[in-house]
Amino acid sequence: MALEDTVSKLDILVIGILGGPGSGKGTQCARLEQKYLLKHISIGDVMRAEMEREDSPYASIIKDNMLAGRVGPKELTVGIVKQHIEEAIRKGVCTFVLDGFPRSLDQCEYFENQIAPVRQIIVLDCPEEVLAQRLGSRGRFDDTTADNVSKRMKTFQKATGKVVELFASKQKLATINADQDMDAVSVLLEGTLPDSLKAREHV
Repeated sequence: MALEDTVSKLDILVIGILGGPGSGKGTQCARLEQKYLLKHISIGDVMRAEMEREDSPYASIIKDNMLAGRVGPKELTVGIVKQHIEEAIRKGVCTFVLDGFPRSLDQCEYFENQIAPVRQIIVLDCPEEVLAQRLGSRGRFDDTTADNVSKRMKTFQKATGKVVELFASKQKLATINADQDMDAVSVLLEGTLPDSLKAREHV
């Protein structure tokens, strides 16, 4: 069953959470999912899961893009995200925080055409040297060297810069200082959320 057969695009609330690798996106999104009736979709996690699937025809493409910090083909990324969104909608969840998405204007436009408008972008801003320290302790294959970290940061900044500019021009952008205690970041982040999402707090 197609997404448009189950729910209107206007009923879907989508918020994108952006930030450099190690900025705390995953932690903050997981906290939101615990507190509110929403689905946290980590783009990195779903792409890694697809890469590790034995029969995936996209494994090598995804791995190469991750190592280079590149934005992969929009059709591939959005297609995989759409599967997760459709699954959540079938379970009655229509609010989504997308961790690490959208990474480019093309990706954003394709997502909005295929699924729903992105209502807001929240950027977790953190100095590169702090990100490098955090990444050094994660031990993931795409975080292994200083060169990888620097390359991923440069690609992230170049790709997402235009997305940030677009949402700032629409007054749909919030930027949060992520170089502080996680609890403090959580308070600031929740303060930027639309009232319609805050009304969906778990009881």
